[in-house]
Amino acid sequence: MSGSIFMLSRNVDGDNGEKLMQNVAVYATTQEEAQAIVADQFARLRRVSRSAERAYQTTPDFHVEKIALDQPKLITAGITT
Repeated sequence: MSGSIFMLSRNVDGDNGEKLMQNVAVYATTQEEAQAIVADQFARLRRVSRSAERAYQTTPDFHVEKIALDQPKLITAGITT
């Protein structure tokens, strides 16, 4: 299988109204496949969750970035509160 790493990111509100930056890294063959994988996994989380889990809803849309592994590079870094 050949594919790429896709970074999906978006700003969401958490269950308690907190502002969150959500980043998801996916290995897939296309951007569409990466988005479908995330949609499927988030749907599974919503089915088993006992709360609204707003961070795993279908909106807002993700910004998608394809990461080519053609040279050494920092893929992602973050600071959480």
